[in-house]
Amino acid sequence: MKKIIVMLAFGIFFAGTADAIGLWSVGTAYAENARGIIQKVLDREDGETQYNVQTVSTCRYEIQGKSIACVEAPRTKIVETVRKDYGVNGKDIKSVSLILEPSSERGIGFLQYDYEDQEKDSDQWMYLSALGKVKRIVSGRSDEPKSGTLFGSEISYEDVEVRHIDDFIYTLLKEEKYSGRDCWVIESVPTPKHARKSNYSKTVQWIDKERLVGYRVLMYDRHGKPVKQLTQSDYILKDGVWVATKMNVKNVQTRRITTMKLDDVAINILVKDSLFTERTLTDDSFREGTMRDVRVVKR
Repeated sequence: MKKIIVMLAFGIFFAGTADAIGLWSVGTAYAENARGIIQKVLDREDGETQYNVQTVSTCRYEIQGKSIACVEAPRTKIVETVRKDYGVNGKDIKSVSLILEPSSERGIGFLQYDYEDQEKDSDQWMYLSALGKVKRIVSGRSDEPKSGTLFGSEISYEDVEVRHIDDFIYTLLKEEKYSGRDCWVIESVPTPKHARKSNYSKTVQWIDKERLVGYRVLMYDRHGKPVKQLTQSDYILKDGVWVATKMNVKNVQTRRITTMKLDDVAINILVKDSLFTERTLTDDSFREGTMRDVRVVKR
C-alpha cells in the first residue's frame, strides 16, 4: 500500500503517512533529498496482497504524570482487513475492512479503492449492518475535505486514503535518533491545489534511515495547530516486509486516543477479486464464505 502519512490504516497499517510504515534501505544519495526519500518509500516492495487482524481500542484520555490514561472504558473492536494491488504498476489498491467483534457490530464494513492516477480521488464505501445500506463517503464539495472517522476511531477517512507524491512539497528538517534508530525528519506540506481537499496543513514524520520505516508522525490542522500524534513500534520482518505491530493515534484536540495492535498478518496470499465488491459488505453468506477461504489460505 502506497501512502504518504505513516500509519497502519485498518488492515494495512496506517501509513497515513505513507505506507511509510515499512521501509527498506535507502542510499546515501537520498540523505539530503526529502522527496527522493519519500519516493523510495512509495516504491518499496510490500507484497501484492495482505491479510491482517487487529485489535482497535479508542477512549477519552488524560495525562497523569508522564503517562496517558483512559478516563472511560475503551471501545474495543477486532477488525479484519484484506488488501490487493492492481494495475500495471501494482499501485492501484483495493481493500476491505470488516468488524468481527463485538458481536453487536459484526458485519459493519469499509471498502476502498485507491488509484495511481493523481487526478482520481479514492473511492470509499461504509456499510452499517443495522441500517442495511451502503453509504458512499464523499466530500461536501469538490474543494473541501472529507469529514468523519473510521469505525469510531481517531483515524479519519482522509487518513486511510493513498496520497500521491506530487500532492506535497517536502523538506528535510533534520536528522536525529528516535527509539535508538537514526532517522530523517521530513515535513510534508500539501500543494495549494491539494490543500483545498485536506484536513491538514502539514505533517512531520520520522523515517528510519536504514529500514525506511516510519516511527512517528505529527499532524497539523488547517489552522496550523497540532491535531494528531501517531507512533508506530514493535516492527517485525514478515516475508521480507517490515510491519509495525503497535500503533497509537492521539488526537490532542478531542483528547481521544486510538491504539491498534496487530494480532495476525499474512502477505502474498491468494485473494479473489470478488472480495472487493459491495456484495462483500451486504451479503452475509457471501462475505463469510469468501473470508473463510482467505483465512484458510493464510494458514
